[in-house]
Amino acid sequence: MFDTIFGIPVHALVVHAVVVLAPLTALLLLLFAVSEKLRARIGIALPLLATVTAVSGFVAKESGEALERRVGESGLVEEHAELGDVLPLIVLGVAILSWAIYLLWKRTPRDVEGGPRKASGALRILLVVGVLAAVGLTVDVVLVGHSGAKAVWSGIGSQPAQGGGDSD
Repeated sequence: MFDTIFGIPVHALVVHAVVVLAPLTALLLLLFAVSEKLRARIGIALPLLATVTAVSGFVAKESGEALERRVGESGLVEEHAELGDVLPLIVLGVAILSWAIYLLWKRTPRDVEGGPRKASGALRILLVVGVLAAVGLTVDVVLVGHSGAKAVWSGIGSQPAQGGGDSD
């Protein structure tokens, strides 16, 4: 199921979703946490995006394991797999946190009809945790992505070109 689509490894396709969605989720979470004005605009988009990111992270992990069985293990692949094992847990945690923040924010009363919502103590704590989670998610995606790129591209630039080149 997570191996290939039309002969292309699923992992090669879905990791691009994670690479785009995870930092976007982190950015929205950070903006939601620091700006009352943006909270109303971001709204339900944050937890929905975080949920899609969590699903993408799970598919990336499962498809990565299928790809690892196909290509075999190496030191770089093993390093990438170990770092990648944590990512689905982080994006799941961010999704749950995003839903908790959003639902608590929606329940927070407004001072004036149509006015901004004042953050309660519990919401403030979750928003601080959200900032930390956004930073952690971004760092983890960068580390996993970098190790994956090293596993795929290591040695490519040091190999001579294959045929078709000009000769003196």
